[in-house]
This record gives sequence, C-alpha cells and structure tokens, in this order.
Amino acid sequence: EACFAELTAEQVTGRLDAARIANARVNTVADLWAHPQLLARRRWAMVETEAGVIPALLPPGADARDLPRMDAVPAFGRHTDAILAELGLGAPEIAQLRDQGAL
Repeated sequence: EACFAELTAEQVTGRLDAARIANARVNTVADLWAHPQLLARRRWAMVETEAGVIPALLPPGADARDLPRMDAVPAFGRHTDAILAELGLGAPEIAQLRDQGAL
C-alpha cells in the first residue's frame, strides 16, 4: 500500500500492465456514463423518471437492430396495490398495511 499510495491511478495501472499483472479500474458512475466503449456501441437509452430524463444501460445482448422497449421508470410505489392484490390481499388488508406505515 505504501508503494502505491503516492502514485496516480494511471501510474499504478501502467506498472501493473508492464508487469503483466491483470488489473481493472473501478469506475465512478460518471466514468460509466462516459465510457468510450459503451458510447461507441450505443448502449444507452434515455428514459423518463419522476426526476426527469436519465440514461439507462440497455440490457446485455440487446441488438441495435431489435432494441428492447425502455419505458419510463414508474414512480416509487406506483404498482404496490396491484402487486399486493395479485398476491391475494384485498383492499382492506392493503389499507391496513398503509395505516400501519408498512407501505
């Protein structure tokens, strides 16, 4: 650690590469969004959210000729009642869970 502490990430990577030691950099979210390979392969789609439009990574294996549907991200809790009803809970049980602060 002491040896690497005073080096930049590029210097460390360069030394590891020169020594033929496998290594990989950990990207920040900003690095991921700007990753040249993902940009070149057009791996991003823009999707709507409550907070505005955001980039979303296309699913692995998605082909540019047949892109998957990338709908808006539902608001938090948007489908809660429908999911609970599908699991067999009735309106009174769902209301009780909401009253208890569980939802």
